[in-house]
Amino acid sequence: MYRTDEAFDYWLCAQCRCLQIQDLPTDLARHYPPGYYSQRDRVDPAAPTGIKGLLVRWYCRSRALRSGSVGTVLLQSVLPMPTDFVEIGNYLRHARLRSATERILDVGCGASPHRLTAMKRCGFGAVEGLDPFIASDTVFHGVPVRKRTIDEATGEFGLVMFHHSLEHVPDPLASMRKAAQLLRPGGCCLVRVPVFDTYLWRTFGSRWVELDPPRHLYLFSRESMRQLALRCGLTVEHVEFDSEPWEIEGSVQAVAQDPVRASAGGHAAPVPHAAQDRQETLELVRQLNAVGDAGRACFYLRKP
Repeated sequence: MYRTDEAFDYWLCAQCRCLQIQDLPTDLARHYPPGYYSQRDRVDPAAPTGIKGLLVRWYCRSRALRSGSVGTVLLQSVLPMPTDFVEIGNYLRHARLRSATERILDVGCGASPHRLTAMKRCGFGAVEGLDPFIASDTVFHGVPVRKRTIDEATGEFGLVMFHHSLEHVPDPLASMRKAAQLLRPGGCCLVRVPVFDTYLWRTFGSRWVELDPPRHLYLFSRESMRQLALRCGLTVEHVEFDSEPWEIEGSVQAVAQDPVRASAGGHAAPVPHAAQDRQETLELVRQLNAVGDAGRACFYLRKP
């Protein structure tokens, strides 16, 4: 995350436990410099060709669409899972797309949307992205990315995704209502966000790396995501926590840099030992994800 020496006040909703910035910055673009991680160039692997390409697309499509005979399932069980499917397979399976030609939209994907290119290599070609902070419209490995907000999107989609972008938008309710409007009946809205009121916030307080002021305007709790979905006509179908070790390691580093601020506000004392041993940190993150108390989660919202 990009640290700033500026101070920003947040307030906590007592009803839904959503932590939100008190005053929206009038110059948000200033806080997304060219080196910001979503604006960096990425090197994506080339799409597999020939027989290998056919096998990869067959494997990913049949697994994601839950189609195929008993023989297909048995064959898949002995084949190695394609690398791309390891990353995006869960997203496609939970989305329950009707076909590999359904449109998929990634909101706030940056200039190098690697998840969309992975989906394209897996045989899901109708992918596109939006991001208001990129320099201009672009095409990344065949995936169109337009410099605009979700309000300007048109058409119908089987899957609309917010991969750590919803916490950045000034009006998440309006953005989610637009996403619900874009979804076909039965479509899926995937929202990955930092989750407030969990172990990492209770432990690290204002030095929790996912606070990331002022870019993270909203830090949602599970209850606030449920209420937000309900107000948009969506239901929370599944929640999967997906924190990674760097969240703990980055928070520990922030505590070391500013221990007084980290312990302010009545939070529990930090546990810097959690990042001293990599295996210990990996196990802690695994346990937090398993019990639903980690700092990040993926919410699958369904349109009736």
